[in-house]
Amino acid sequence: MKKKVLIILGIIIVLLLIICGIVFYINYNNVSNNELPISTVESSDDTTVNNNIIIIKDGKIQNENLLDTFIESSNNKEASTLKIEVTSNENTDAITLEYVPGENYTKQNDNSLANSTVIINGPNREFTYEDYQKYYGYYKMTKNNNEEKYDDLHWDIKRLTNGNTVQVIFSSYLVDLAEIPVICEYDLDSSSYTKAYDLTYIPRNDNEIKEIAKSDQFENIDFGLYTFGGDVTITIEQDMAYSLEDALSEGKITIQSILDQAKLDEKYGVCETSYYKDGGSIEYRYEDYTILKFNTLDGNKDLIIGRPGTIINDVGKIDYKSAE
Repeated sequence: MKKKVLIILGIIIVLLLIICGIVFYINYNNVSNNELPISTVESSDDTTVNNNIIIIKDGKIQNENLLDTFIESSNNKEASTLKIEVTSNENTDAITLEYVPGENYTKQNDNSLANSTVIINGPNREFTYEDYQKYYGYYKMTKNNNEEKYDDLHWDIKRLTNGNTVQVIFSSYLVDLAEIPVICEYDLDSSSYTKAYDLTYIPRNDNEIKEIAKSDQFENIDFGLYTFGGDVTITIEQDMAYSLEDALSEGKITIQSILDQAKLDEKYGVCETSYYKDGGSIEYRYEDYTILKFNTLDGNKDLIIGRPGTIINDVGKIDYKSAE
């Protein structure tokens, strides 16, 4: 009799162990699948980094590429959300950016709607902020539970670089700003920004357009490189200075790298840009010089480096092609 009791107790104990094992396995899987972030990696300092959020800690940014993705999505009028966590001096700001598309997916390039005189759904009705948001879409920024909205007609998200500080801001050319709305800021040296060389423009007392490279010279195919009213030197690694001609001929830089650097500088707000309705010409305006990239309907694609400010009109008055 005692032997039968021991056998029964042994069977019960084994069943209990099996049941406990099953319960533990189920609970472990639930925790693994539901409570841990899906996209995380272990960093070198044994802290978990979430790849789905921008983290700025003491000025150092992680996952900066998410900002580029958000800006690209909003430019394409696609709904998007971006989360940013900023930690400094043991204080943490939680920021959420949302882009909500509007009913009108074509952004205007003029201020025809900026004066609140548009008539909608009846006579003498002014275009309100809510109308702008409804028809053109809007950005919504929630920072520590404080919410602000910026319509997509008047506002864009851009970077602005000053020294080693990059500010992510709401920028507007139609709205007079007493204070620029800043989303967040971080150190430039923690970003993906690079500077391959320093370009120095030395002005002359003339309006001569000087040919540096023909359209089939070096690696460029369909446009020439020129300087306007000055000479250009290129400094590599802060100590090796070359004339623009020597830098190209010795392979220190390429013509494409000049344009690539200008595009990167535009992205980080190092320079300003102006776009022209002649087919797509662009001026990259720096403090000391301007890089003009033609893209006209008649096929001019030349790259010209000239004095600071607008140069496209002055260059357009000169028949520099006839001298070639």
